[in-house]
Amino acid sequence: MGIAAKMSAETGREMLAWMQQQATTTNRWADEDRTRQQRVFVPLQDQYIAEAQTWDSPARQQQAARESVADVQLASSQAQDQQRRAAMAMGVSPDSGRFAEASRTQGNAVALASAGAANTARRNVMQEAEAKRANAINMGSGLAVNPATSMGLSNGASQAGFSGAMSGYGQQANILNQDHQNRMQAWQANQQGIGGVLGALGTLAGAFIPSSKEIKHDKQAFDSLGAIRKMPVEKWTYNEGAGDGGTHVGPYAEDFAAATGKGDGTAIDPITMMGVTMGAVRQLDAKVEKLTQTLGAKRRPSEARAAA
Repeated sequence: MGIAAKMSAETGREMLAWMQQQATTTNRWADEDRTRQQRVFVPLQDQYIAEAQTWDSPARQQQAARESVADVQLASSQAQDQQRRAAMAMGVSPDSGRFAEASRTQGNAVALASAGAANTARRNVMQEAEAKRANAINMGSGLAVNPATSMGLSNGASQAGFSGAMSGYGQQANILNQDHQNRMQAWQANQQGIGGVLGALGTLAGAFIPSSKEIKHDKQAFDSLGAIRKMPVEKWTYNEGAGDGGTHVGPYAEDFAAATGKGDGTAIDPITMMGVTMGAVRQLDAKVEKLTQTLGAKRRPSEARAAA
């Protein structure tokens, strides 16, 4: 779990470092875009805006009007020349009254056309100015779009990196917390085991106090030596988190319950265990005493003969 927690934190740090590199790249892009925008496009935009603001000046309108009138007069002069040549081809004298009247009529038309052309030219200049101002406004609303986009990428990369790092640290904390919880559970189980042992020892110590014949009944003989012969006695060590975790010598609860009929097969009653042990000692003592008496009776006749 410690290795997993360490790897999780390292993964978060690696992600943060990688995303910081990405943010550095996009920040450089933003700086390059901003520099180019300021050095190249802003001067052009300022020039365009200045022209848009003064495009429909009276001088420009007057110039456009003059050019339009000149165009109308040129077209009219060319038309008059063509008419004169046509009249002369048909035998009509350009000095005749009829031709002069036609020329006056055409002159009036030219004057009207010139005035209309001048007005139209002025309106065109004003419309061009309005269009240029609209373009200038649109350019202003789109300034530094690319730098803003690059900065957005940088901020997103940084945020993703920080989130990844915090996720790694959070996962590390969860893993370490789980490991702590597992250790605490093992410690608590160990404490419970020790408490059970201490409780049993306390019970054993207390057993010496209320042990009078007067407070007991249903007394029966018990073959302690026979029970002990059925129980294997080995050296063993408690599993991790069980008992006191130490190494001991003794029987197993399952064998003790099967041999004595006492206990649930998971724990050994200290009073009963001590009683079985003492009973077995008494039975062994009786057997040794009997064997000693038998051997002594056999020696006495032979000792008497040897003395005679």
